[in-house]
Amino acid sequence: SALRPKAPTQASTSTMPPPIPKKPVGTPLFGIARPTLVIECFLDLCCPFSKKMFVALTTQVLNAGPDKFGGQVELVFQNVPQPWHAQSSYMHEVALAVSLVNEAAFYPAVSAIFEAQTDFFDDKVMDKTRSQVYSDLIDVVVPALAGAGFEGITASAIGEKLALAGEGNSGSEVTLPMKWAVKYHRLRSIHVTPTVLVNGIEAPDVSSGWTGEQWEEKIAA
Repeated sequence: SALRPKAPTQASTSTMPPPIPKKPVGTPLFGIARPTLVIECFLDLCCPFSKKMFVALTTQVLNAGPDKFGGQVELVFQNVPQPWHAQSSYMHEVALAVSLVNEAAFYPAVSAIFEAQTDFFDDKVMDKTRSQVYSDLIDVVVPALAGAGFEGITASAIGEKLALAGEGNSGSEVTLPMKWAVKYHRLRSIHVTPTVLVNGIEAPDVSSGWTGEQWEEKIAA
């Protein structure tokens, strides 16, 4: 019968389910065990509005460390590479490569990429290859990491995480983390950057133009 299930083939019985992340998707700023307030920022490293939000949060609100809000407020960075800027994927891949070397270096790497953001706008990279963009990003990140106390993270260490694993569309070590990041924001219907979720619920009132004072009022509400 056409309705009868087909006998499993060798290929189907050996098919593995998609891999599951070993920890929640996204990178926390502090690593607080049980925060009462989690601010998830869905940001694109090529988006100037994402940069404004990131800078405000990390330099005006949470720069004093986790104790400022009694150790109860956590910021989680969610990677949202926007495909209409092809280089956005490369920017996020480099940040994720740094995280694979040492997750503690992720935020300094992101800060450095945001600082140099205009050097990676469309008009600056139109005629560059993928490898050239990677190289330029690594040149931005490595000295910034050294200045932040991560002297041991070298250009070659980051480059190894970006190197293709084999022939064809084999991807690299950052391919799977990128897939998880994209799947995570797609499942939450995130399109615009920046978008903010507070304890898992979208906060549409939050603006990229908010000052530190406005953020503190939101956190205290």
